[in-house]
This record gives sequence, structure tokens and C-alpha cells, in this order.
Amino acid sequence: MTEAFQIAYPDPEVPFTIGRKQENSLCIQDMLVSRQHAVIEYCEGKWFLKNLTQNSITELNDAPIDEAEINDGDVIHIGPHQLRAIMKDGRLSLIVLELNDIPLQAQLSENWETVPLGESENRFEKTKVRVADSKGELLLPHSVTDETGKRLKRITLKNGEHVRFPWSDISYRDGILYSQKAPVGYDVHVKDLEVRAGKKTLLKDINFDLPAGEILAIIGQSGQGKSTLLRLLEGLHRVQKGSEVRIGGIDYRNKDVRQRIAILPQDPELRKDLTVRETLVNGGRVSMDKKDFCEKAQGRLEKFAELFGLSARLDNRVATLSGGEARRAALAQELMGTPGLILLDEPLSGLDPYNSKILCNHLKQLAFLGHTVILTTHSYEALRIANKVLLLHRGRQGFFGTTQGAFQYFKTNDAEEILNNLDDKTNDRWEKSGTKLSSAEATHYSHYYFPRTKRPASFFYTLGLSAKQWARDKGKLAAMLLQPVIIGFLLSQIFSKQTPLGIAAFALILCANWFALSLSIREIVQEKKILASEFRKGSGIFAVVSAKMGLPFIAALLQIGITYACCAFRLATQPSVALVAAAFACTVAPAVAIGIMVSSLAKNAGQANAFLPLLIIPQVALAGALVPLDQMQQIGRALSAVIWSRYNQASLLNVFLERKDDILNIVAPLALAAGFYIIAILILTYSKRAK
Repeated sequence: MTEAFQIAYPDPEVPFTIGRKQENSLCIQDMLVSRQHAVIEYCEGKWFLKNLTQNSITELNDAPIDEAEINDGDVIHIGPHQLRAIMKDGRLSLIVLELNDIPLQAQLSENWETVPLGESENRFEKTKVRVADSKGELLLPHSVTDETGKRLKRITLKNGEHVRFPWSDISYRDGILYSQKAPVGYDVHVKDLEVRAGKKTLLKDINFDLPAGEILAIIGQSGQGKSTLLRLLEGLHRVQKGSEVRIGGIDYRNKDVRQRIAILPQDPELRKDLTVRETLVNGGRVSMDKKDFCEKAQGRLEKFAELFGLSARLDNRVATLSGGEARRAALAQELMGTPGLILLDEPLSGLDPYNSKILCNHLKQLAFLGHTVILTTHSYEALRIANKVLLLHRGRQGFFGTTQGAFQYFKTNDAEEILNNLDDKTNDRWEKSGTKLSSAEATHYSHYYFPRTKRPASFFYTLGLSAKQWARDKGKLAAMLLQPVIIGFLLSQIFSKQTPLGIAAFALILCANWFALSLSIREIVQEKKILASEFRKGSGIFAVVSAKMGLPFIAALLQIGITYACCAFRLATQPSVALVAAAFACTVAPAVAIGIMVSSLAKNAGQANAFLPLLIIPQVALAGALVPLDQMQQIGRALSAVIWSRYNQASLLNVFLERKDDILNIVAPLALAAGFYIIAILILTYSKRAK
């Protein structure tokens, strides 16, 4: 898993020794590593690797060596372990990755036997297995899920069938159980892909296989289907009958797989008022198990900050980062949950050559750690680091193969020249070229198991996170505090002892509605893409929506309280403060709830703002203050029954007149609030599902 790496920094002044003995600069406790295995030394501005053992493997870029110079990006093998060299300003750092994976083969009998499955996040998993009627039967420590979503405690594997766990792949063949450690990354299998939008064909005849731990660069002119393919892998498109898309051997729309896909758009959405540290912590909270988060989140945060050069920026706000730093922060946030597949749409767009090179080196490092990366690009820099290239032209496949194979096929080393020379016959030439790779058969898992993760509690956390963002937005905070004071002052100049209490109640109810709606109507939509990603990873919609309602409710209640305090002395009556607060709360609750509901429906903040008059005007027209309810038309009276300000107006007037209030004036607004709240949750639940 991703935690199984460390970063070492050799000192140019001291030989950097590698071996099993404790006194080595890098100690690797593995019997396949010699006591004094290798040494790295700095000489005349260059770094050299020397082999010190004859009993084990010492390789540089898959070639055995006695002594060789180390360059940026080189991969060093020390026994079963890998090290990747990173050069920057003449300094060398090494990413050390553990690969002590020994496949298991167990001959089964008719008796139950305990067999290790592999190491999970928190423990070493074991199961009981046996042969039953020439079939492999497994009694698992957890339930597993078949493709219908059914949970099973005991599974039976026919000859040749597979079951997938996050930490190991199990297969049964001829009475033998095979167990092999599952890679961090997911392999991607696409066969006979066709995607349509109505009658329009977006993608057709796409075939490729990408092994886990490799980088695929998708190239093509604008509007040729690159982003459509990424959205498909994200689960936002349906394929036509006969198409097959599998991620890690499982259907691409499976919710467990989709939770483990990291998606970075061209301009990643981040909460700009949070610090880099808070951003990474948030990434861990929404994608890690509660126990795992408590034990490992800080370690992951420090490693990824170090890996992406963000350690010195951890306490800086995201708004202060450069474009390259922001993208690296977004990538680090996604990696907190150990995704199996990373999708990036034009990650180098808008970056200068220096930052482009840095980001590409980081993507290469992620592939080295085992993550699978798919990106769209027009950049040669991205092609340079890719293992495979897929060319799309007019929604069809114009090439798939290695980067070098692409340059040879198109007879150029210039990515821009490849794109400029595409024509109507590009796809047909590729079909007839004879170099087309046949699509491999993807592994079909008869069962798969993903742990049931319990996320850290999110209500108070989300409430605190939103409050932190509000507090750091000084302009918004000042407006929130100044607005009720100004309105309260104006009302104090309008109200007098002779002001009818019905008019005063009506004015205050409208103020409460305005405060609540204006604060809540952008609360979801301004973070919609961020929240959609968090919901897809398993963040609780109920808790998040509750928290998103809670803060505007408290703030609006505070605002109307300030407004009332500024003008209450002008009124002829001084009712109980508790009863006035209760009347205001019954006004604010449905206003916040419908604001959150509209915010969930809106596509952008401007569209949400456009709904404000449509929500405020009915409160004015149908509250029964300007025109008595019994004088309204029949349709108007019917509409007023679902306008909460009608009940709020009556309730506050009863409080002012110190008479008993009707219970309906309390129940109706709260029922409407509950209805709007439920609709908002349903909207967000539907939006996170695979299409």
C-alpha cells in the first residue's frame, strides 16, 4: 500500500550504505538483502551506485551492475525492494518502495484449513478453506459482495474463478488456491467501447488494456472525445450494449471501485480559505476508515507533503499557492485515500515548463508507487513520462501503444505535429496498419470484497470547517455583522409606539427570511464539485447537509436577533425574548432548508442567486399582512398554505400581543423545513450515483 514507502536523502559528504545491518544509512530488514548490499557515493558532481554483494540482486534500470552513475528517474533494485532516484539541483533523494510480495499456493483438502490472504490495512487477514465437491470453498473473516451487491460470508469458487480483496487476489484452479498481493493501482480494460448521447455517438470502437502502475496519455484535438472517456471511467456515462469497461477487474460503475478513483479536473476545485494541511487532512477524513485515519493520516500527510514539495507550505492558505502548487496539493489530497486509479484532465494546461516538468516527475513517482494514472494532454512533457499513448480522433481510436511506438508510427517526435496531421483517414489507417494490439481478456471476479469503512464523524467537523472558511473571509464576516445593524437602525427610525404590531412582525419576518436565504442559497452550489467528489468517496450526505444547514441557521438567527435588538425599544410591547427567538427560529429553519435545496439544484452560484427573488416575493405576497387571507383569490389562499411566512407572521404577532399561539404556526414551518431538507438529500444522493 502507499504507506510502504519512505524518502531517504543521501549526504554528499558521507557514503550512503544500504543493507540489512542496523548501522547502514538505509537499513532494509529482509533476508534477501545482504548485510552490506550496496553503497551510493558522490564524486565530482555525480552520484554513483556500487554493488557490494554477490548473493543478491543489485540492478539499475533492470540491468545488473557493479558500478554505475545514477541519473534522475533511475530505478534501483536492492533484492526485492525498489528505489527511485530524484535529482534536483544536484541533490539526490530516494523513494524506497517495499516489494516483499511472495505469492501463496495452497493445496486444498476436504478438511478446513487456515490460509493467509495477505496484509490488509490494519491486520493480517486469514481465512478457512477446503475442497467441496471439486470446488474451492472459502469461509471468510468478513462478508464479501458479489456483482449484484449481495453480501456473503461463505463463497464457493468453481475451477478458474477469482475473488478480489483490496490486499490480495484469490483464484482456484485444479484443487489449488492461489493468493497474490493485489497491486495498489487498478488495471483498466476497455473493449468495443461505444458511448452515445441521444442519437449522437461520442465514442466508438475503443479498445485498450492498461496494466496497474502504468501511465496512459490520451491525446487528440479538442472535442474528439478525450474528456468523454475520462467521464466514462468516472462513471458519468453509460456504455452501449456489447461494450465492456472494467477497472481492477470490476465493472466501472461499481460504487466500491468509484470510491477509489481520484479525479482531478483541469482546474481542481479546492477550498481556498483552508490551509494546505487542512486540505490534506480533509482528504483523509472523506476517504479513510475512522481507525485508519486516526492511526495513519498524519504519517501520510507528511509523506505526501514531502514527496510533492509542499512541506514548507503546509500552513499557507490554498489561495496563496501558485497554479503548480495548487495542483500538487489537489493531487496529494486525493492520494490520502490510496486511490487505485488517478484521472487527470489536461493537468499541464496553464503551467509554465518548469512546473510542468515538476508535476510530470510527481506523476512518474506515483506510477512507481503502483498507482495507475490516466491523463489527457497536448504536451510532449506528459508523453515523455507515459507508458502508453491513446490517440482519439472524431470519437474513434487512431492509435494505441507505447510512446516510442507512437512516434515511430506517426514518423515524428513532436506531439503537436501528430495532432496537426490528423485527417479523415487517420482511424482507418490505424485499423489497417497491422500494428493494432488485440485486447486482452480481463479477469472476471466472481466475487469481490471491499471493507465496510466507517468514516470519521462529519457533522461537527463540516460545521467547524464551514465556520473556519466564513471567519477567514473578512469581507463576508463584516457584511454579516454590519447588515443587521444597518437594517435594525432603519427599522428603529421607521417603527414607533403607534406602529401596528402586525406591520412590525411582518417586517421582521421578511428580514429573517432574507438573512436565512441569502446565507444558505450558495452553501452547496459553491462547493458542488468538491462535495460530489467527497460523497462519491463515502462522505455522509445526511451529516454534511445537516452541517451546511446548521451554520446559516445559527448566523441568520444571530442576524435577526441583532436587528430586533436595534429596534425593539420602539415597539409598544416587550414580549418574552424566548418566545420571540422561537418565532424567529421557525422562520429561519424553512428558509435555510429551501435555500439548501435550491443550492443543491442550481448549477452555479449565479443561477442560485437568480432564485432569491422567486423565493422572497411569495413571502411578501402571500403572508397575509398586505392583503388578508380571506380577501385573496382561491388559488392565492391555496398557495399561502405552503408559504411558511404566513405562519411565522401569525406566530410573531401572537407573541407581540401576548396571546396564545396556534400549534399549527409552529408545526407547519418545521414540517416544510423537513420536507425541503429531505428533497435536498435526495437530490445529492441521486447526483453521486453512476449514470
